[in-house]
Amino acid sequence: PARAQAEGDYTVAKGDTLGKIAAKLKPAEVSLDMMLVALYKANPDSFNGNNMNRLKSGQILTVPDAAAAKATSASEARGVVVAHSADFNAYRNKLAGQVATSAPDKTR
Repeated sequence: PARAQAEGDYTVAKGDTLGKIAAKLKPAEVSLDMMLVALYKANPDSFNGNNMNRLKSGQILTVPDAAAAKATSASEARGVVVAHSADFNAYRNKLAGQVATSAPDKTR
C-alpha cells in the first residue's frame, strides 16, 4: 500500500490514479481540479505523454501545499483537467484502433 515517504511526498502504488491521490491529499479549501493541476505541475516527469491521466507507477510525488494548489484558479484548473481528459481519450481511442485493425496471428 502506498503511504507518505516524508512530509510532502507520496509514493505512487500500482493502481493509483492522480484522482485518487489528489482526493486523499487535497486540503479542504482546494477543489479536486486545483489539486490535480498542482500535483501535475509539481511533478511533470512523473507522467507519460505530458498527460495527468498517464501517471507512472513507483514515482515519488512532491505534494504541493494549499498555497501552491490555490495558485491556479478553479476555472483555470477545470480547463486544464478537461483538456488533459480529451487528450487522454484520443490516446486511448488510438490504442483501441490499433488493436482493432491488427491482424490475428493465426486463423483457426
